[in-house]
Amino acid sequence: MATIDLERRAEIGRMKRARTRAGLLDTTLQVIQQRGTEDPTLEEFIAAAGVARGTFYNHFKTKDQLLAAAAAQVADSIDAQITPLIRSVKDPAQRIATAIRLFIRLSRERPEWGWVLVRSAPGIGAGWSEDMRRGVRADIRSGRRSGRFLVPSVQAAEALGMGTLAMAIRTVLVDKTPSDFGESIAAMTLQAMGVEHEEALRLSAAPIPESTRQ
Repeated sequence: MATIDLERRAEIGRMKRARTRAGLLDTTLQVIQQRGTEDPTLEEFIAAAGVARGTFYNHFKTKDQLLAAAAAQVADSIDAQITPLIRSVKDPAQRIATAIRLFIRLSRERPEWGWVLVRSAPGIGAGWSEDMRRGVRADIRSGRRSGRFLVPSVQAAEALGMGTLAMAIRTVLVDKTPSDFGESIAAMTLQAMGVEHEEALRLSAAPIPESTRQ
């Protein structure tokens, strides 16, 4: 009986820690969206979550670590929507163009997601999901092998693409942008990777799945 009680207590403790961590991440999205371009303090995140400072440090050592975890969670959520839509696309250039447009569209529709991704941008890739980065690298390698992309290295192309995407997301959150802004960013990114101008425009203007639209 004592063993069962100890196991149950441990399970309850794990569930409570998981709920607290989830609550911290949820309120992080809310605070960042409310503050926009302003940089929230650690105290604001703690107060919004309604936890003690010691409780916060049980889950995250720094504000940057909190933001990285929130960004990874958001990127995973976006991946879950985008990946099924581009899985059947064989051309790596088309895949990258479509993913860029969808990321920008979803960030426009869910600004709290966009702001969290932007907040992780100073350390490009640090807070973005590893699955997403792995997919980007795979597409770049594929395009490089086939001659579709003319880039000096996969690492350089990844930094170019993700850095451009982060800045594009910030732009749609703070400025008025035309409806085809995502297409423009996608086309310019492809051109920077060596795709011909007209071809980049064609790929970036191709229809995208209706299921992403609200």
